[in-house]
Amino acid sequence: MIREALDAHARATARVFDERAQSVGASECGQCARKVFWLKNEGDPVHGAPRDPGYVDVWGARARGSIYETHFWEPALRARYDKDLLFAGADQRTLVSEFLSATPDALLINQPRDALAHLGVPDIGADRSLVIECKTADPRSSLEKAKSENIFQAQCQLGLIRKLTKHAPEYALISYTDASFWHETREFVVRYDETVFQNATARARTIMTALSADELAPEGWIAGGRECQFCPFTRACGRKRTDVPTQPVAEPDPQFVAEVVDLARAIKDQEAETDAADAKLRELQNEMRERLRSHQVNRINAHGASVTWSPVKGRQSFDHKAIREAAAAAGIDLAQYETVGEPTDRLVIRITAEP
Repeated sequence: MIREALDAHARATARVFDERAQSVGASECGQCARKVFWLKNEGDPVHGAPRDPGYVDVWGARARGSIYETHFWEPALRARYDKDLLFAGADQRTLVSEFLSATPDALLINQPRDALAHLGVPDIGADRSLVIECKTADPRSSLEKAKSENIFQAQCQLGLIRKLTKHAPEYALISYTDASFWHETREFVVRYDETVFQNATARARTIMTALSADELAPEGWIAGGRECQFCPFTRACGRKRTDVPTQPVAEPDPQFVAEVVDLARAIKDQEAETDAADAKLRELQNEMRERLRSHQVNRINAHGASVTWSPVKGRQSFDHKAIREAAAAAGIDLAQYETVGEPTDRLVIRITAEP
């Protein structure tokens, strides 16, 4: 009842950036290229892809950040910096160049050149300006440094402000406020890198001019699948990744065969390196446990490093064999409850001879 009302209100009040329909936003540019392509082409009968059945857009963190920025962060900065706070609140602007866009949370001007000295930056540059970005963070997260996607976003903002306005900030300041305890805020500095900005511009162009999702790598899946947990197109992506040709149209040419063999050897070499690295990691982890146990210690926090060793309860699971036997004894046919997962693929590589 209440949840439905909240869901409806979140959808109705969600901010829409019309400019981003034809561009890749700074917060999107570092995401999986294939996912962004499908988001930009959603609804297109040729280039689009259907969302996963049952996909739910989790809006909580997004709404939390927007409410915090609008009703606390921006008013607080406005009260302190007044006219030196640009592009914030009602004055927020979306900057667009080619296929890349960004909507910075704010730009501070007329700041002392040592404004970031407490963060190890003695001089912010002759322009005396700072891009500032507002973030809220889950209190359970560990923030030893700014998130990579936020750093990339800040680089896009820095580059677009330098390119499209009279200001030339050399640094961005990302603030993370604890979502539960607003008095706790961590700040991280990002220095402008022209190469990163040019790469972002080229990346946005590649995504927006692609004629098919096949032209873009499934980067979320390649990176381990964490981003896939929040992607609405995992089913469509999985079908493309596992679309195995079953009837080759012709005999492969020798050049292509040589390329595949070279790739197969590279994969096996990488597997061997990964296995060795995993073994070394487990060896070091075991040494750590043994050292802590020998000193009857389970926690160390010193010299910028934190180590915590704690017991974890076993996960609850089901004895499927026993369940099937019990169901059969009770005359219950479990077949009616069976489901079939999405089809997948298997890639088998064997190296039988040296090159």
